[in-house]
Amino acid sequence: MRKVALVALAAALVGGPLAGGAGAAPTATPNLKLGSQGAAVKQLQQRLKQLKYDPGTADGRFGGTTRAAVWAFQKVNGLPTASAGNVGLKTWRALERPKLPVVITAKKKRKADRVEISIKRQLVVVYRNNKIALISHTSTGSGRFEDGAVSRTPRGYFRVERKIKGVRHAPLGTLYNPIYFYRGYALHGSPNVPLYPDSHGCARLPFGTDMKIFNLVPIGMQVRVL
Repeated sequence: MRKVALVALAAALVGGPLAGGAGAAPTATPNLKLGSQGAAVKQLQQRLKQLKYDPGTADGRFGGTTRAAVWAFQKVNGLPTASAGNVGLKTWRALERPKLPVVITAKKKRKADRVEISIKRQLVVVYRNNKIALISHTSTGSGRFEDGAVSRTPRGYFRVERKIKGVRHAPLGTLYNPIYFYRGYALHGSPNVPLYPDSHGCARLPFGTDMKIFNLVPIGMQVRVL
């Protein structure tokens, strides 16, 4: 009874089925990684999309966008990540009974529509009406001393202050579709979103995913960074 209740809760939070029927995980469990192609990759992409990750087009090609989605899924599910985005038996099994991201917004302060940026897990989760709309890998402040300051991502409760569709050339680099939540700090697309914190303080997003989040997140939306 407990397992059934947990699966139902997960389905409600992501806004769709997670087990059985159209929600079933792929039946094949081959080893996949960056550069893989074929039907198993397409199954993986379809399942990740169903779970609100963004692997890009479900075309059977394991590219950088799919790898970033795999990284995000593995981090949520407590699995090891690899630079090539390796998908083995443990990841396939986790796709059958996926975990939900840890909620980092205090219940008393939680808005139904919000963005959560987890520095610890290097994840971004967008909620709409208290349901998960999108989960993404991110790379936040490196913690290094560079350009005259320590590169840290500010923690706290914020709101989206402004958005710029397209490219913005800022003093510390180029930002794609930036969503500013505190002074010059933003969620934004980047060609370089590694597995480790590497930014000057912004939350970098994979190309493609940045535009999806840009469209999901309006000005004024709550942003929680922890």
